[in-house]
Amino acid sequence: MTTTVKGPAPGSTVRTAGYVHAAAWILGLAAAWGATPEVGDTPAGITAAYADRPVQAMAQALLVHGVAAVGLLVVGSGLVGWARRTGNTVAGWAGWAGRAAGALAGAQLVLELIAIPGADAASPGRTGALFEAVQRTDGVKMLALATLAAATCAVSRHKHSTLLRRREIVIGWALAVTITVSGIGYLLLYTVLTPVAFISLPLLLIWIAALGAVLGRRP
Repeated sequence: MTTTVKGPAPGSTVRTAGYVHAAAWILGLAAAWGATPEVGDTPAGITAAYADRPVQAMAQALLVHGVAAVGLLVVGSGLVGWARRTGNTVAGWAGWAGRAAGALAGAQLVLELIAIPGADAASPGRTGALFEAVQRTDGVKMLALATLAAATCAVSRHKHSTLLRRREIVIGWALAVTITVSGIGYLLLYTVLTPVAFISLPLLLIWIAALGAVLGRRP
């Protein structure tokens, strides 16, 4: 007689991915709080920050743009799967936006894996250019996340959809608005708008965790 060992249920995987996304972000921020460069810093300042604390910067990159990105990809894929099962085209677009955001985070990680170890005071322009590319990619990622949130909330407003509850829709719309503003700031390196990320990021972590939990309950 053979024994079949079953892996975790797909719903459980998506639910866990939502929590992992939030946890990785929190741990990544804690690992390098105040030790990494900010939008608006000079190339010399960016290079010095990476050169002075490479371990902290690398830990943050791996958590925020590595582990969290995988969690986002799984949640986005879970939404795509739900859309296919229910025939909901708009939800499918939302899921692909989530997948795109996860892929963009992966691209940020690749750029950081080049920039952080290669930080050299003799050539700050190179490190500054890589850092700028990471931030602009972050802006595109935020706009993809805004699409994910807005499309998912729009779908959930219809009486025939039972995907999100009212409070999750409210958080999702707030996320869509704030992360659009911060995304434009990062895409254009416009420091007047980038601080809005202090509002959009907590909303993102809460909402992605909630979305993963919701998808984990759906057949």
